[in-house]
Amino acid sequence: MKDSLGTRFEYSEVRGTTPIVLVHGVGLGQNIWRAMLGDFSGRSTLTYDLLGHGDTDKPLGEQSFQPFVDQLKALLEELQVAEIVLVGFSLGGQVAKHFMAAYPDVVSGLVLISTTYHRTRSEREAMYLRVRQAISGDWQGLETAALQRWFNPEFLSANPAVEEEISARLRNNDPASFLESYQLLSNAEDHYLDYASLSVPALVITGDGDPGSTPRMAAEMAQAIPNARAKIIQGAKHLGIIEHHRQFSDEINGFMSEFGL
Repeated sequence: MKDSLGTRFEYSEVRGTTPIVLVHGVGLGQNIWRAMLGDFSGRSTLTYDLLGHGDTDKPLGEQSFQPFVDQLKALLEELQVAEIVLVGFSLGGQVAKHFMAAYPDVVSGLVLISTTYHRTRSEREAMYLRVRQAISGDWQGLETAALQRWFNPEFLSANPAVEEEISARLRNNDPASFLESYQLLSNAEDHYLDYASLSVPALVITGDGDPGSTPRMAAEMAQAIPNARAKIIQGAKHLGIIEHHRQFSDEINGFMSEFGL
């Protein structure tokens, strides 16, 4: 389905439950949540394609998180959803943080998965190299490197359909739209955010093998958010939400149960 502004979304409503809204990462789409959605049975869930991603054709349009924030707010208003548990992965985690800061009364719980925080100079330089690779048009090189960062090789060998789906998504991206969001992600630290204002219960999760969103980042970000804790999933790389989805969803379900979300 699409909303009136062209956002492609899937909403499964279970009466009496606060919807879990899941926001995907750069260059991907809402389908990355497919495995995890099965772990949230009995809960309302909402997934959607970010601007310039998947089947949402409207581009980001500027180097700011504000259009992403506005997109989610408009979708929630159209669905008449007033309160959510917000879960963001990678770029989606950045969107979730900025949305929470803008609309604190809407978010009752915040989960940030594989989301960067205060990257070091060398970590930012590594990201800039990938941006320059995208600018140069080396899409095959980017795809190969991404799969190596995102999954353990044994998982891909055992799940060729997952590798093909992710590769196809990356190949089918509009280059200009992808680069717009990729550059924004690379400069996420340059967009001010008052972490002390993120006052709802929060969970910060990453994999111990995630080279881009490291355990150090997760621990420091959890310290900066007033009511947050960090959890490190052993054996997981960047797309652990697919490869180790039950471990991630178990943490989220436990977190929601603890705080009555």
